[in-house]
Amino acid sequence: MSRTSTTHLNVFTRPGSVTYTLPSPPYSSPYTTITLPVGSTWTSGLHWHETHTEFLEIISGAALITLNNSTRIYTASDGIITIPRYAKHEWQRASRAPDLGFDFFDDSSPENNHTYQEMDDELIVREWTQPSDGKKEIFFRNLSGIISHSTQNGHPDWYVTLQLWILFATMDNWPVFFRAGNVPVFGGWIERLGIARILEWGVTHVLLGVAGLVGRVSGVKGVWGAFTPEMVDRREGGEKRD
Repeated sequence: MSRTSTTHLNVFTRPGSVTYTLPSPPYSSPYTTITLPVGSTWTSGLHWHETHTEFLEIISGAALITLNNSTRIYTASDGIITIPRYAKHEWQRASRAPDLGFDFFDDSSPENNHTYQEMDDELIVREWTQPSDGKKEIFFRNLSGIISHSTQNGHPDWYVTLQLWILFATMDNWPVFFRAGNVPVFGGWIERLGIARILEWGVTHVLLGVAGLVGRVSGVKGVWGAFTPEMVDRREGGEKRD
């Protein structure tokens, strides 16, 4: 089935949920800007990167960020937040904290007034990675394209999931499918033995590896030409990069 080209676009919106603003022209900047409107329940999902260090910067509003075993609220005053390789992380609107069981504030503390206001504001976050190789832009272009195309054509959930899993593995975005420390009975032992991350890594790589194999056999992709502008290597005199 043919896909409508979106390579000329740089803004992708899911109303009420999220807006991704990408560089224009494509690959001209390392930054992706993500905007979450008031009331959005969007989350990045808990995941890690293996070949990229990621950076987050809160432009406005307040974000609830989990970094490994720590979860706290960040605002613009926190500056640039560094996400090391292999660090599990997730972010979303800070206003969701109470619904998720987090209680960070003593209502009687006047210093919290500013943060309370920021929690009710639109959240705008800038993301980039090192190395800056265009993968983040390719990821968000194809994420948006896959979801939009599948919604318009009524594709079954399994087909959407297969494409996304292949995309995740291709673009160094490894989701946490289960938290080993939460396994009934054995979770505590797993944590104490120091093998929780090994198990989480193994489960994720096996599942995405199987998805990749199914994709190669069936012709299903995670990165589609209709969603991905050609990358020009300016260091090589404007030649196309493979």
